Amino acid sequence: MEYTELGRTGLRVSRAGFGGGGIGQVWGPTTEEESVRAVHRALDLGINFFDVAPGYGNGKAEEVLGAALEGRRDQVIVATKVRLRAGEMSDVTGAVQRSVETSLRRLRMDSVDVLHVHNRFTALRGESTDSLSADDVLGPVLEAYRKVQAAGKTRFIGVSAMDHHVPTLRRIMESGHYDTVLAYYNLLNWTAQEPAPPGVTYFDNGQNIPLAKSLGMGVIGIRSHAAGALSAQVDRPVPSGSLLEQDLARARTLGFLLESPVRTLSQAAMVFSLMNQDIHTTVPGVKNVAEAEETAGAVDLPQISSGQLDRLRELYNRDFRD
Repeated sequence: MEYTELGRTGLRVSRAGFGGGGIGQVWGPTTEEESVRAVHRALDLGINFFDVAPGYGNGKAEEVLGAALEGRRDQVIVATKVRLRAGEMSDVTGAVQRSVETSLRRLRMDSVDVLHVHNRFTALRGESTDSLSADDVLGPVLEAYRKVQAAGKTRFIGVSAMDHHVPTLRRIMESGHYDTVLAYYNLLNWTAQEPAPPGVTYFDNGQNIPLAKSLGMGVIGIRSHAAGALSAQVDRPVPSGSLLEQDLARARTLGFLLESPVRTLSQAAMVFSLMNQDIHTTVPGVKNVAEAEETAGAVDLPQISSGQLDRLRELYNRDFRD
């Protein structure tokens, strides 16, 4: 396993991390027993960064991780999140504290290492479901998170950065108050790293990775497998007209990446994310031992070749229309 420091936090994290959506059964069915085995196998393979949220299986991911890490808390770095509902904005501090205390009970921990804001950011509060404005995130939300920090319930604080109003996200990041960012980056959408080519339909993540690097923030790569589009098979229904349906069509053009020893599209997806050295750790959703082994094993796979990268960029520049 390879390790690096998570930006200015100084936390030493495995470059291959463990996303809790899988053990929360967000990405298809599994069992609690298999999920615990997956966590243990990940630990055996050197993975030490685990990212969960209360919303992953209505607390199930936190519960499973807490059970699996019993007696091994000192071996890991754990991040979780708070998602504020519209009706909670009259008492942000109380809502954040209740969410954190509930998460800690599920996790069987006294504190976490990173606490992220899990809402979408828009120019004005409420422009999408439960969305927050920059004034919210830099005002009452920040105040509430600082109180949680002062109480010793989290060491660092961060924000999610998927499909936000870009100027709002950038204002929040540039404030310098948040230590880490969850950055959406994968084979099918590079806009967290660079601007999208003209005429394509990728949603814009506002080049938040280079911004984070310039600010010394820790970067945690999310959606490396595009919600399952970059895998052998999606294990849940695919809504018509959804981003997942679009990404599945795009992913069908990527067979040229499968050259031994890279045998699966999910391996290629993980390798691609690991090649970006500005991403400190990448957290695909893992739900079983096989996925834990594949995630950790990607660190030892060869990088995508220059010829493959050239072809990939050609496809990317035309929205993967082969």
